[in-house]
Amino acid sequence: MLVEIAGRLTTRQRVLLVALLSTAAIVYALPVGRRPIGVADEARQALLAEDTLRHGLRLPARVRDEPELDKPPLFFWSVALVAVPAGHISERNASIPSVVAALATLLGVFFLGRRLSGAHTGFLALAVLATSPGFFLRSHEVRPDMMLTAWLTWALVFFLRGLESLPPRLGHLAGFYLCVAGALWTKGLACLMVIPAGVAAFAVSVGVRKLPLFRPLTGLALVALTALPWVVPYSRTPGREGSESVSVWHASMVYLNHFQHHPSLPFVDGLVEFLPWTLWLVPVVVWWRLTPDRQAYRPVLAWTAAFLLLLGLSVYQRSHYMLPLYPLFALFIAASVTTAASRARSLLWIHATILAAVIATVLAAGGWLLLTPRISMPTFVSARSWEAAGLAGLALVGSVTALWSLRGHRSPSQAVSWMAATLALVLLLGSGIYSAGLASSYSIQAFAAGVRGSLEGDGPITAYPDGNLVFDFYLNHPIVEVTDREVIARRLEAPSASELLLQVNDWASLRRSADPSWCSIGSVALGSRSYVLLGRCR
Repeated sequence: MLVEIAGRLTTRQRVLLVALLSTAAIVYALPVGRRPIGVADEARQALLAEDTLRHGLRLPARVRDEPELDKPPLFFWSVALVAVPAGHISERNASIPSVVAALATLLGVFFLGRRLSGAHTGFLALAVLATSPGFFLRSHEVRPDMMLTAWLTWALVFFLRGLESLPPRLGHLAGFYLCVAGALWTKGLACLMVIPAGVAAFAVSVGVRKLPLFRPLTGLALVALTALPWVVPYSRTPGREGSESVSVWHASMVYLNHFQHHPSLPFVDGLVEFLPWTLWLVPVVVWWRLTPDRQAYRPVLAWTAAFLLLLGLSVYQRSHYMLPLYPLFALFIAASVTTAASRARSLLWIHATILAAVIATVLAAGGWLLLTPRISMPTFVSARSWEAAGLAGLALVGSVTALWSLRGHRSPSQAVSWMAATLALVLLLGSGIYSAGLASSYSIQAFAAGVRGSLEGDGPITAYPDGNLVFDFYLNHPIVEVTDREVIARRLEAPSASELLLQVNDWASLRRSADPSWCSIGSVALGSRSYVLLGRCR
């Protein structure tokens, strides 16, 4: 079957593939430039890229004159590379590597589905993944997670190709270990997930006795050698003991120390961000029991199970940690509606129930948005009432059409296609609302534009008790953190000199004893925190 499927794409399929990837590129690029960099993790990557632009490929790169040892350099180097024509890092060019990695991931999941079950499965897997809200949110974030996901997805592509032609061809081996090396250069030791995942996939498909055919010792040794250009400088830098990239012991303690840190509830945030497609994982379980195609998908299931186990053991659960699982979920959802047994009566009933639940949820959410327009809402739904009604109406029409298609044609794949098209339109039309909501919750862009002209010289800005790296990025001034409240109080009692960055609550309590020469230059909200920048009264 795999040999028959592996032929070249037809002209029509090529056109459809290009059209889908182009549409995804447009949707993912719409928030770029309008969406602020509002969290420290993203600002750190942007500042590391800025350091690379200014000082070349020195390792380790520095932020606030401190060496960055927790993340390998590939991602921020790629950010610096795309920023070379502009000469500086901005919100617009900093997101480009993530958008490119998202498109590469979509292409990878298409080839996985096509290889396993045919082009129809590949196209639907691409559509499901592309329209999942969590994937959309990460597609333009300035974090290395999307690049890691692309490397791991393509590692699975080459791994499965190698399993088909044991002993694997040199090209398949080279592709697999190149992707592992890319993941190592992107996220560090997190890429080691592929080792137990690969062993599990081997065990359930051809048996672990044939594992030496994949040359694991040679391949992993070569991967380790490729990392030496950054591992050696990191290892020779003071503070390396606390690095998650080069200290296996420290990384293991951060990952597994359930005694010192109370673990979060596994997977909840990641599964919520995959909605509504998370609901379609239920029929996947039933389909697995019914389908005769289990053999082809057993390595993928073992790979997925290994990832889930390893992520579930982590002390810290973050929604973006589940990003490498989204392509695998999308693949199984697509397979469950396009392959044998997908039209079984029990599966049709489950799909209808899910669509009915989606319709009821959309009706309830739309009514709530219309009736409570003044309530503070998350950035993805912070729209005016008519905008919220429009998006809810679009989602309702698409869901009803999907249910009608399911009942009329008894085709789960058509129903899922309608849902994917609906979500694509919602993301396309809602991207402006999403960007405006983030700009309101993280008003750093307007704040920076308003205060840049009031900053004195190029000197540092003192922050108490902490200064988010976002301020370093937008104000283009070094931030010096001071944690001693008495030092700040004495500073405020003297006539104003340079600038101070305080949280609003701290300024309210210290204002009474402050010298009259201190005035607010501007204030800014960064999520739940509000800051005020103080300087000389004008």
